Amino acid sequence: MTAIVASISSLKGGVGKTTTTANLGATAADTYGLRVLIADGDPQGHLSDWFGIERQAGRGFAELLNPPTVNPPGIRDCLIQASEDVSLWVLPTSYSEMDEVESRLSSDSALGGIWSINRVLQPVLEDFDLILLDTRPTLGQLTSAAMCTSNVVIPITDPRVPAFQSTVAAVQKAERIKTLQNPALAVTGWILNRWEEHEEGRAVADLMRKNNIAAFQPVIGVGEYIPKAYMYGNPAVWQFPNHRGPHRNYAELTGNILAAVGLAAGVA
Repeated sequence: MTAIVASISSLKGGVGKTTTTANLGATAADTYGLRVLIADGDPQGHLSDWFGIERQAGRGFAELLNPPTVNPPGIRDCLIQASEDVSLWVLPTSYSEMDEVESRLSSDSALGGIWSINRVLQPVLEDFDLILLDTRPTLGQLTSAAMCTSNVVIPITDPRVPAFQSTVAAVQKAERIKTLQNPALAVTGWILNRWEEHEEGRAVADLMRKNNIAAFQPVIGVGEYIPKAYMYGNPAVWQFPNHRGPHRNYAELTGNILAAVGLAAGVA
Protein backbone atom coordinates (compact mmCIF):
# COMPACT_ATOMS: atom_id res chain seq x y z
CA MET A 1 0.00 0.00 0.00
CA THR A 2 1.27 3.48 -0.89
CA ALA A 3 1.00 6.02 1.91
CA ILE A 4 -1.63 8.71 1.99
CA VAL A 5 0.27 12.01 2.21
CA ALA A 6 -1.57 14.83 3.96
CA SER A 7 -0.50 18.45 4.47
CA ILE A 8 -1.80 20.25 7.57
CA SER A 9 -2.13 23.78 6.21
CA SER A 10 -2.81 27.39 7.06
CA LEU A 11 -0.98 30.55 6.13
CA LYS A 12 -1.42 31.88 9.67
CA GLY A 13 1.14 31.10 12.32
CA GLY A 14 -0.05 30.08 15.75
CA VAL A 15 -3.17 28.15 14.75
CA GLY A 16 -1.69 24.89 16.03
CA LYS A 17 -0.48 23.09 12.90
CA THR A 18 2.48 21.51 14.67
CA THR A 19 0.56 20.62 17.83
CA THR A 20 -2.18 19.06 15.73
CA THR A 21 0.26 17.15 13.53
CA ALA A 22 1.94 15.68 16.61
CA ASN A 23 -1.28 14.60 18.28
CA LEU A 24 -2.94 13.29 15.11
CA GLY A 25 0.19 11.33 14.21
CA ALA A 26 0.50 9.87 17.71
CA THR A 27 -3.17 8.86 17.74
CA ALA A 28 -3.13 7.36 14.24
CA ALA A 29 -0.13 5.21 15.17
CA ASP A 30 -1.06 4.31 18.75
CA THR A 31 -4.87 4.12 18.82
CA TYR A 32 -5.44 3.05 15.20
CA GLY A 33 -2.33 0.98 14.64
CA LEU A 34 -1.17 2.67 11.44
CA ARG A 35 2.40 3.08 10.23
CA VAL A 36 2.85 6.84 10.43
CA LEU A 37 5.55 9.28 9.39
CA ILE A 38 5.36 12.92 10.42
CA ALA A 39 7.67 15.26 8.56
CA ASP A 40 8.68 18.70 9.82
CA GLY A 41 8.48 21.12 6.91
CA ASP A 42 8.53 24.24 9.08
CA PRO A 43 11.93 25.88 9.74
CA GLN A 44 10.97 26.44 13.38
CA GLY A 45 11.47 22.71 13.93
CA HIS A 46 9.06 22.36 16.85
CA LEU A 47 7.58 19.07 15.66
CA SER A 48 10.74 17.30 16.83
CA ASP A 49 10.41 18.97 20.24
CA TRP A 50 6.95 17.48 20.70
CA PHE A 51 8.61 14.06 20.88
CA GLY A 52 11.75 15.08 22.74
CA ILE A 53 13.86 14.39 19.65
CA GLU A 54 17.28 15.99 19.35
CA ARG A 55 17.97 17.01 15.78
CA GLN A 56 21.12 15.45 14.36
CA ALA A 57 23.53 17.63 12.40
CA GLY A 58 23.50 16.71 8.73
CA ARG A 59 20.57 14.28 9.08
CA GLY A 60 17.29 16.07 8.58
CA PHE A 61 14.67 17.24 6.11
CA ALA A 62 16.85 20.16 5.02
CA GLU A 63 19.76 17.91 4.02
CA LEU A 64 17.41 15.65 2.06
CA LEU A 65 15.97 18.58 0.12
CA ASN A 66 19.37 20.14 -0.47
CA PRO A 67 21.86 17.24 -0.26
CA PRO A 68 25.49 17.94 0.59
CA THR A 69 27.97 16.99 -2.12
CA VAL A 70 29.84 14.63 0.22
CA ASN A 71 28.04 11.69 1.90
CA PRO A 72 24.46 12.85 1.33
CA PRO A 73 22.04 11.12 3.72
CA GLY A 74 19.16 8.92 2.59
CA ILE A 75 15.72 9.45 4.08
CA ARG A 76 15.93 6.28 6.16
CA ASP A 77 19.13 7.64 7.72
CA CYS A 78 17.19 10.65 8.98
CA LEU A 79 14.05 9.05 10.43
CA ILE A 80 13.75 8.76 14.20
CA GLN A 81 11.23 6.50 15.90
CA ALA A 82 9.18 8.52 18.38
CA SER A 83 8.54 5.55 20.67
CA GLU A 84 9.88 2.01 20.46
CA ASP A 85 6.38 0.66 21.16
CA VAL A 86 4.60 2.56 18.37
CA SER A 87 5.11 2.66 14.61
CA LEU A 88 5.50 6.43 14.50
CA TRP A 89 8.55 7.99 12.89
CA VAL A 90 9.64 11.62 12.74
CA LEU A 91 11.58 13.32 9.96
CA PRO A 92 13.08 16.26 11.86
CA THR A 93 14.35 19.55 10.55
CA SER A 94 16.50 22.38 11.85
CA TYR A 95 15.95 26.08 12.28
CA SER A 96 18.19 28.01 9.88
CA GLU A 97 18.83 25.31 7.30
CA MET A 98 15.21 25.01 6.12
CA ASP A 99 15.02 28.74 5.45
CA GLU A 100 18.16 28.45 3.34
CA VAL A 101 16.70 25.45 1.52
CA GLU A 102 13.60 27.40 0.55
CA SER A 103 15.77 29.96 -1.19
CA ARG A 104 17.72 27.22 -2.98
CA LEU A 105 14.52 25.55 -4.21
CA SER A 106 13.70 28.71 -6.13
CA SER A 107 17.13 29.10 -7.71
CA ASP A 108 18.50 25.57 -8.25
CA SER A 109 16.39 23.51 -10.63
CA ALA A 110 18.44 20.39 -9.86
CA LEU A 111 16.75 20.21 -6.43
CA GLY A 112 13.34 19.74 -8.03
CA GLY A 113 11.65 22.98 -6.95
CA ILE A 114 8.04 22.31 -6.00
CA TRP A 115 8.60 18.58 -6.61
CA SER A 116 11.48 18.36 -4.14
CA ILE A 117 9.47 16.87 -1.27
CA ASN A 118 7.99 14.32 -3.65
CA ARG A 119 11.54 13.28 -4.55
CA VAL A 120 12.51 12.96 -0.88
CA LEU A 121 9.48 10.85 0.13
CA GLN A 122 9.42 8.47 -2.83
CA PRO A 123 11.71 5.83 -1.25
CA VAL A 124 9.45 5.36 1.80
CA LEU A 125 5.93 5.67 0.38
CA GLU A 126 5.45 1.92 0.65
CA ASP A 127 6.77 1.84 4.24
CA PHE A 128 3.93 3.88 5.74
CA ASP A 129 0.14 4.10 5.73
CA LEU A 130 0.01 7.81 6.51
CA ILE A 131 2.52 10.64 6.08
CA LEU A 132 1.63 13.95 7.73
CA LEU A 133 3.45 17.08 6.58
CA ASP A 134 3.67 19.99 9.00
CA THR A 135 3.88 22.99 6.66
CA ARG A 136 5.14 26.50 7.19
CA PRO A 137 2.71 29.47 7.24
CA THR A 138 3.75 31.03 3.94
CA LEU A 139 3.01 30.79 0.23
CA GLY A 140 6.61 29.88 -0.56
CA GLN A 141 8.33 26.94 -2.22
CA LEU A 142 8.12 24.61 0.78
CA THR A 143 4.34 25.01 1.02
CA SER A 144 3.97 24.43 -2.72
CA ALA A 145 6.26 21.40 -2.55
CA ALA A 146 4.22 19.91 0.30
CA MET A 147 0.98 20.32 -1.63
CA CYS A 148 2.50 18.93 -4.82
CA THR A 149 3.36 15.66 -3.11
CA SER A 150 0.16 15.39 -1.04
CA ASN A 151 -3.00 13.43 -1.71
CA VAL A 152 -4.94 15.72 0.60
CA VAL A 153 -4.69 19.13 2.22
CA ILE A 154 -6.27 19.39 5.67
CA PRO A 155 -6.93 23.07 6.45
CA ILE A 156 -6.80 24.17 10.07
CA THR A 157 -8.00 27.35 11.76
CA ASP A 158 -8.63 28.73 15.21
CA PRO A 159 -11.58 31.00 16.08
CA ARG A 160 -10.04 34.24 14.83
CA VAL A 161 -11.12 35.98 11.65
CA PRO A 162 -7.51 36.60 10.46
CA ALA A 163 -6.76 32.90 10.98
CA PHE A 164 -9.86 31.93 8.99
CA GLN A 165 -8.86 34.28 6.17
CA SER A 166 -5.33 32.86 6.11
CA THR A 167 -6.68 29.32 5.95
CA VAL A 168 -8.93 30.30 3.05
CA ALA A 169 -5.77 31.55 1.32
CA ALA A 170 -4.10 28.18 1.94
CA VAL A 171 -7.09 26.40 0.39
CA GLN A 172 -6.94 28.71 -2.61
CA LYS A 173 -3.25 27.86 -2.93
CA ALA A 174 -4.12 24.16 -2.86
CA GLU A 175 -6.75 24.65 -5.54
CA ARG A 176 -4.18 26.34 -7.78
CA ILE A 177 -1.75 23.47 -7.18
CA LYS A 178 -4.52 21.01 -8.06
CA THR A 179 -5.27 22.84 -11.31
CA LEU A 180 -1.69 23.38 -12.43
CA GLN A 181 0.48 20.65 -10.90
CA ASN A 182 -1.28 17.95 -8.87
CA PRO A 183 -4.73 17.00 -10.20
CA ALA A 184 -5.02 14.21 -7.63
CA LEU A 185 -4.94 16.67 -4.72
CA ALA A 186 -8.09 16.93 -2.60
CA VAL A 187 -9.07 19.35 0.15
CA THR A 188 -10.82 17.72 3.10
CA GLY A 189 -12.92 19.17 5.88
CA TRP A 190 -11.27 21.70 8.15
CA ILE A 191 -9.85 21.15 11.62
CA LEU A 192 -11.13 23.64 14.20
CA ASN A 193 -8.46 24.11 16.84
CA ARG A 194 -8.33 26.03 20.13
CA TRP A 195 -12.03 26.53 19.62
CA GLU A 196 -14.01 28.81 21.89
CA GLU A 197 -17.60 30.01 21.68
CA HIS A 198 -16.84 33.71 21.94
CA GLU A 199 -17.98 36.48 19.63
CA GLU A 200 -15.15 36.11 17.13
CA GLY A 201 -15.51 32.32 17.16
CA ARG A 202 -19.19 32.66 16.30
CA ALA A 203 -18.26 35.07 13.50
CA VAL A 204 -15.84 32.50 12.06
CA ALA A 205 -18.50 29.77 12.32
CA ASP A 206 -20.92 32.03 10.41
CA LEU A 207 -18.32 32.62 7.70
CA MET A 208 -17.79 28.90 7.36
CA ARG A 209 -21.52 28.27 7.01
CA LYS A 210 -21.90 31.04 4.42
CA ASN A 211 -19.03 29.57 2.40
CA ASN A 212 -20.26 25.96 2.76
CA ILE A 213 -17.05 24.94 4.54
CA ALA A 214 -17.36 21.64 6.36
CA ALA A 215 -15.40 20.97 9.54
CA PHE A 216 -14.31 17.69 11.04
CA GLN A 217 -15.86 16.83 14.34
CA PRO A 218 -15.17 17.03 17.18
CA VAL A 219 -13.41 20.37 17.50
CA ILE A 220 -10.32 20.70 19.68
CA GLY A 221 -10.96 23.24 22.40
CA VAL A 222 -8.61 25.18 24.64
CA GLY A 223 -7.19 23.02 27.39
CA GLU A 224 -4.32 23.25 29.84
CA TYR A 225 -2.90 19.79 29.09
CA ILE A 226 -2.22 20.33 25.39
CA PRO A 227 0.44 23.07 25.75
CA LYS A 228 1.69 21.59 29.03
CA ALA A 229 2.56 18.31 27.28
CA TYR A 230 5.14 20.13 25.13
CA MET A 231 7.34 20.58 28.20
CA TYR A 232 7.52 16.80 28.64
CA GLY A 233 8.46 16.06 25.02
CA ASN A 234 5.25 14.12 24.44
CA PRO A 235 2.00 14.89 22.63
CA ALA A 236 -0.89 15.41 25.04
CA VAL A 237 -2.60 12.17 24.00
CA TRP A 238 0.44 10.27 25.31
CA GLN A 239 1.44 12.43 28.26
CA PHE A 240 -2.04 12.80 29.79
CA PRO A 241 -4.11 9.80 28.63
CA ASN A 242 -6.15 9.68 31.84
CA HIS A 243 -6.81 13.38 32.23
CA ARG A 244 -10.03 14.99 31.06
CA GLY A 245 -9.81 17.80 28.53
CA PRO A 246 -10.01 18.69 24.84
CA HIS A 247 -7.02 16.47 24.04
CA ARG A 248 -9.33 13.49 24.58
CA ASN A 249 -11.14 14.53 21.39
CA TYR A 250 -8.12 13.69 19.23
CA ALA A 251 -9.08 10.00 19.14
CA GLU A 252 -12.47 10.61 17.52
CA LEU A 253 -11.15 13.43 15.34
CA THR A 254 -8.33 11.24 14.04
CA GLY A 255 -10.75 8.43 13.25
CA ASN A 256 -12.97 10.78 11.24
CA ILE A 257 -9.99 12.15 9.33
CA LEU A 258 -8.69 8.64 8.58
CA ALA A 259 -12.09 7.68 7.20
CA ALA A 260 -12.15 10.80 5.03
CA VAL A 261 -8.73 10.09 3.49
CA GLY A 262 -9.49 6.44 2.75
CA LEU A 263 -7.81 4.83 5.73
CA ALA A 264 -10.99 3.76 7.47
CA ALA A 265 -9.95 0.13 7.06
CA GLY A 266 -7.09 0.85 9.39
CA VAL A 267 -9.36 2.11 12.15
CA ALA A 268 -9.55 -0.30 15.06
